[in-house]
Amino acid sequence: MSHEQLMRDYYRTYNSEDPAALAGFYHDDVVLVSAEGELRGPEAILATYRYITCDFLDQMTPTRILVDGDTAVVDITDRFTARRDVPDFMGLAFRQGEHLELALRGTYTIDGGKFRRIVIEAA
Repeated sequence: MSHEQLMRDYYRTYNSEDPAALAGFYHDDVVLVSAEGELRGPEAILATYRYITCDFLDQMTPTRILVDGDTAVVDITDRFTARRDVPDFMGLAFRQGEHLELALRGTYTIDGGKFRRIVIEAA
């Protein structure tokens, strides 16, 4: 499977809200770095994923995928839609049905068909 197809499969799986299927994309020692800090290991990443998807429909859409060797850089539109009233998410309050859209860039280091390092930042 090409790295570009891996990325497309990852985002489709992410949007399906299936943490068990999503786990298969992460290397045992994966590190995810974002504005919120650093998460180490698949379970830490999946715990955050479960937390977010409890309150939001979180749909990530890759708008551009560039692959260079074992690195993929992906421009992402990330749309969060509140499933219920959320008093504080990233310093903002949301009523059920309200949404937030972010332009992000993800840099993925791929090792053996799994993500070893992910860096998510504002685009």
